[in-house]
Amino acid sequence: MDIRREKNLPFSAWLPFLVGGAYGLLLRLLFSGLGPMPEAMAGAFVYGMPLAVGAVTVYLAERQSRRGWLYYFFAPWLSVTLCVAGAGLTLIEGLICIAMALPLFVMIGSVGGLVTGLLCRQLNRPLRSVQGLTLLPLLLVLGEGLIPGGNGLDRIERSVHIDASPDAVWKLLLNPSDIRPEEVRSGLAYRIGVPVPVQARTLDERIGGIRRSTWARGVYFDEVITDWQPGRQIAWRYAFHPDSFPPGTMDDHVVIGGQYFDLLDTTYRLTPEKGGTRLDIEVSFRTSTKFNWYAIPVAKLMIGDTAETLLGFYKGRLETK
Repeated sequence: MDIRREKNLPFSAWLPFLVGGAYGLLLRLLFSGLGPMPEAMAGAFVYGMPLAVGAVTVYLAERQSRRGWLYYFFAPWLSVTLCVAGAGLTLIEGLICIAMALPLFVMIGSVGGLVTGLLCRQLNRPLRSVQGLTLLPLLLVLGEGLIPGGNGLDRIERSVHIDASPDAVWKLLLNPSDIRPEEVRSGLAYRIGVPVPVQARTLDERIGGIRRSTWARGVYFDEVITDWQPGRQIAWRYAFHPDSFPPGTMDDHVVIGGQYFDLLDTTYRLTPEKGGTRLDIEVSFRTSTKFNWYAIPVAKLMIGDTAETLLGFYKGRLETK
């Protein structure tokens, strides 16, 4: 039967998107880490779910009438967004994960939509082929170990000029206090739900000493000093504790020091420059996912933006005195 004749089926215009979104949410529930199924950070879910959602959306739409290539590309975006919104409303996922994963999901969803659109144009009855796409997340579970992944190490560097002496910058760097949310709220990470910093205290001014950082919502962790050059340079590695991030403060998938993401170390350098100080920051980090090709650039974007926000805080504090 020619698919183009099947135009008067009792489907509403929204049904392809609603069914696609609901199927994606069902897959998210299946990939909850319970029983034999892996969790949502598995490559089978990250690649398979949006492909399947795109396939369902375009196939149901094609059952109504022939669609164009732009529809194949963009229609899955709405279905994927509905799926992710449903995961957020049901508290399966937090805002941080949603904000970071949605661009990846819509891109892969477009691939599923384009492939399904091509099948619908080439085959009179593409149901079996589309069924294969919709079951792809479950099939990929069998080959999860073959999906490449591993630890990705990278770093960012940022710099700012501050109209203040190196001694003044050094003192603030060691013990920033009473940080107001508006002083750092422009950072992307803080806008999507990462707790804002409140203060830091250098408890022991030496190599091996501790600089303790406190964030909002009860978050705290230690920074173990690995380089100490007063007025010139300080570096530390991060030490997170079991209670550093109270439940609900960070999504499990992106918690710092967790299975998938970690901050390794930070270095600040102070250089006299043009009557003030050039403050440089360097941050090293780790990402460990099945999609590091995407996760590392996103992490660099977020960490780089956060570094610029912190440098802006030091500059603002010292230049407004």
